[in-house]
Amino acid sequence: TAGGANDQNAIVRVRQNGEDSLSVAFYRVDDLGGAIGAVAPGDATYAAAAATRLYVLRGGGTEMAGPGYGLFAQAQIVDVDAGHLVALRLTNHASGQTYFAFAQANGDKTVHLVNYGMNTWGFEDLHGGGDRDFNDLVVQLDFTSASGHGWLV
Repeated sequence: TAGGANDQNAIVRVRQNGEDSLSVAFYRVDDLGGAIGAVAPGDATYAAAAATRLYVLRGGGTEMAGPGYGLFAQAQIVDVDAGHLVALRLTNHASGQTYFAFAQANGDKTVHLVNYGMNTWGFEDLHGGGDRDFNDLVVQLDFTSASGHGWLV
C-alpha cells in the first residue's frame, strides 16, 4: 500500500486479449506459497478458503468482468492493508474453469499466471496451459494512484 497505510484502495487495470468470457477476483494469502491459514494450494478446500478471503470491488461484488476481446477496463479493490499479500483468481465462464495464482491449486496443476513486472500479471485462460502466451487477461494492480490527492487517477 502507499506509505504503508491500511484500508487503502488499489486500482485494477485489465486488458483482455482472450475471446472467452473471463473475470478476475482478488484474495488475500498468508505467505508467498499461497497458504490461507492451514490450507495450502492443492488442498481440496483451497477454493473455499480463497472464497472467504475475497476482496470487494468498489461499487460491490468480488469479480471484475473481463472487458471483452481487445478492450480495457478499470476498477478498484477496497480495504487493502499494509502487508497484505494479494493473489489473483481467473474464471473462464465459457469453459467453467477457474485458475489460481498458484499452479498446485489449479485442476490441471499448470501455471496460468506469469509476472510481467511492475505489478502486472498475465493469465492463460485455457486448460493445460493453452497456447502459453499469458496474455488472455493482463492485470495490473496500482497501489499508489488511489492514494493522496488523486492526481494520478
